[in-house]
Amino acid sequence: MSGGYFCMERLSFCLLLSAWSWGWAPGGAAKPKGQGYPHMNSIRIDGDITLGGLFPVHGRGVEGKACGELKKEKGIHRLEAMLFALDRINNDPDLLPNITLGARILDTCSRDTHALEQSLTFVQALIEKDSTEVRCVNGGPPIITKPERVVGVIGASGSSVSIMVANILRLFKIPQISYASTAPDLSDNSRYDFFSRVVPSDTYQAQAMVDIVKALKWNYVSTLASEGSYGESGVEAFIQKSREDGGVCVAQSVKIPREPKPGEFDKIIHRLLETSHARAIIIFANEDDIRCGGAGLAGKGSWRGEMHLRAPASSLMGALHVPLAGA
Repeated sequence: MSGGYFCMERLSFCLLLSAWSWGWAPGGAAKPKGQGYPHMNSIRIDGDITLGGLFPVHGRGVEGKACGELKKEKGIHRLEAMLFALDRINNDPDLLPNITLGARILDTCSRDTHALEQSLTFVQALIEKDSTEVRCVNGGPPIITKPERVVGVIGASGSSVSIMVANILRLFKIPQISYASTAPDLSDNSRYDFFSRVVPSDTYQAQAMVDIVKALKWNYVSTLASEGSYGESGVEAFIQKSREDGGVCVAQSVKIPREPKPGEFDKIIHRLLETSHARAIIIFANEDDIRCGGAGLAGKGSWRGEMHLRAPASSLMGALHVPLAGA
């Protein structure tokens, strides 16, 4: 995996290389990586200093499965960007002379609980193991391979995932830098003192939405949020800003469950459309929820905080997107 990583130039080659490096076998099963414990859906690069990485390579699974479909833009592309950056740094003798950066990168599957289980890998080296009463078959002491020590973690993407992981990393004083988590809660340095991010809080995005709604003189709107830190915090920030600025009333606030049941999106869309006097729907939702329910809101003015513009045209009809700069 190290050396000669030309992801930006040959994407098709990189996607194939990713499938191999993540150990995906036919049927979606993951192959064990070497001897010992089989880390499923992981990449390991040896180095003098090891960085952790958390990326939503897969979406959320359904019917009891932890992982779902592949996520190219928000998962694989960001993963490849980290590998590309590591390769460039390691090949530059002026940046870190005589030091090689390694990595242990894991798939969060866009689910906070799954990411928490995976993230235990990052703290294994800091947990002392008592092997005094453990003996091999021949009576000799066991040979325990100590996992690499992770000095910092890049990730995660979703705010709920970053919050879950941050709660365990701070116990071991492992720094964490997110590239996409925007929940205002993460700005609390007393709770997330080892967390930082390179994107602004949802507070600024909510303010932009309020400014647009007021400029168009739309004083009656509904809100829709994915259950979790990003969606709920985003809507809460929008409502707070609209109250402070005045002139905007919220007709109703609807929440998309974390695990929607069959027909759930039809009920949500029907409920939103019942409020016929609402001029727009303010949406703070993740990509998976937008893909499932966006088409039903076509023609209803809406502002969406997290959505890729490569979605079908029918699901974008009548919608405006307020993305982060460069997102």
